[in-house]
Amino acid sequence: MKNIKSKTRNNMKNIIFGLLASALFMVTACNKDKNKDEFNKAALLQNFADNIIQPRYADFKTKIDSLETLFIAFQTNPSEENFESVKAQWKGCYLSFQRVKTFDFGPAMNTGFKSAIGTFPSDTVQISSNISVGSYNLATATNADAVGLAALDYLFYQTDAYLRITSVESYRQYCLDVIQKMKAETDAVVNAWTTFKSSFIASTGNESTSMFSMLVNDFCQDWEEAKAAKLGIPLGKYSLGIQRPEYIEARYSGYSLPILKASLSSIAEIYSGIGINGQDGVGFDDYLIALKKENLNTTIKDNFRVIDSNFYDFNTCLENELSQNPSSLENLFNAISQQVVFIKTDMTASFGILITYQDNDGD
Repeated sequence: MKNIKSKTRNNMKNIIFGLLASALFMVTACNKDKNKDEFNKAALLQNFADNIIQPRYADFKTKIDSLETLFIAFQTNPSEENFESVKAQWKGCYLSFQRVKTFDFGPAMNTGFKSAIGTFPSDTVQISSNISVGSYNLATATNADAVGLAALDYLFYQTDAYLRITSVESYRQYCLDVIQKMKAETDAVVNAWTTFKSSFIASTGNESTSMFSMLVNDFCQDWEEAKAAKLGIPLGKYSLGIQRPEYIEARYSGYSLPILKASLSSIAEIYSGIGINGQDGVGFDDYLIALKKENLNTTIKDNFRVIDSNFYDFNTCLENELSQNPSSLENLFNAISQQVVFIKTDMTASFGILITYQDNDGD
């Protein structure tokens, strides 16, 4: 009889404990949902639109416009000095592009802006064929790898580029056509954002079609693309350790490491909601803090600083570093990979956002 009473008391204790645990879980969950509901995501999107996205696009447009102007001036008065000015402006465009390619939704997605301007490596055989034939449609799928900033890397920096560009009219014309195609595509996105902005700011939901969800997804995807395409593939991380220098971005100019650094730094600024003017606005970091995820925010920001410091280990171009300093590149790749877990898994889970893009690199 005592055993029965004892068991009954134990069962009652278990039931009461279970009810208390359930109540505690519900309170905790409600508090988390309350924190999500209380955070003003519209303010975050407003900051992104006003101080980050549109100003960055405007900066890229200004640089592309200047590239066209300088190249036309070079055509009129070909000289090595003028050609150097063109190449310097091309570098400025490439760095500026790192600051807009993250936002591959809305107008950019509708126009195929990111792939049209940023696809690499170039199909140099197709480029040479186009120049030789003198007749082409740069908007076709056939020429998808023969346009954009990477095409100009080949055209401006290949062996005897100055001789070719000053002596072959079809070569000069092809360069101008590539530049003007980028200019038209940039103008289309910049103009579309004037009307798209209001719908962007209003789309604060967590469903996969919301602008907030697309922003978070593109943020994570851009980081992974930098990890894989800009560094991991050339380093041999996806080819059993066999280095693939033919996949280096901006290989002909040797400008790949500054481009990679600019890409990663840009994403770090986006995370913190830092505007093009350097002002710290509402960003993903503020959302994590509102969700009581201060430790995760600290970890992410610390990792951004560690990754940035790794670039001090490099003194030359990526192709040379592959053979001369692979261990430092490995360290950089590992640091970038580690950050994937914190932003793609932990941050998105905190936000309640589903990752909708596909990647096959195993993170």
